Amino acid sequence: MNIMTNTGFEISALVDDLRPVKPVRALPALLWALAIAVAGIAAISLLRDFRVDLLAGQPTAMFLMRSGILALLGGATGYSVLTMAQPSVGKQNGGWIIAIAFAALFPLGGIIALMTGDTTLSNASNASVFRCLGFSGITGFATAIPMVLALRRGAPTNTKRAGWLTGLAAGGMGAFAYSFFCPFDSLAYTGFGSRWLWRLPPLPGG
Repeated sequence: MNIMTNTGFEISALVDDLRPVKPVRALPALLWALAIAVAGIAAISLLRDFRVDLLAGQPTAMFLMRSGILALLGGATGYSVLTMAQPSVGKQNGGWIIAIAFAALFPLGGIIALMTGDTTLSNASNASVFRCLGFSGITGFATAIPMVLALRRGAPTNTKRAGWLTGLAAGGMGAFAYSFFCPFDSLAYTGFGSRWLWRLPPLPGG
């Protein structure tokens, strides 16, 4: 049996071109996304008035529930997708599943509300709907920037899921920002108006 040998070969030559890189951390990128969402609230306030109940210091139960779930949706899915930039054996983050389960209560509740006679959705003007989608969409796309940059510097093993969760996280944060201005508390309006969250484009390359 012949054993092939390679004289003059040095293992150190394999790493000559390698350079140390800064590890991708989820928290800074998520904080940047949240800061952009807060900046979005401030920017929208220049064009729109805050909800009347907020100005009176008496937020409604629907506002608190909707804003809380949207914040949970954006934050949990955002953190989950950013941890995907740091793949490791055995590491699992299923917080996004719980957040989506909570958010799904709105579409389900919207269906029930429509079946029981809620007419807010049909009475809402097209201008209010497009205004909601416009402000929420612009803010959402802005919050996606730090998450996309973090993913591109990282090494997500499932790019399709990463892209889908990035859109969902950005949509949640964008809708959270506009929830401070949306005057409708109807469950039907909230449930069916949130459908756009599921239609944001995936991460490029996903």
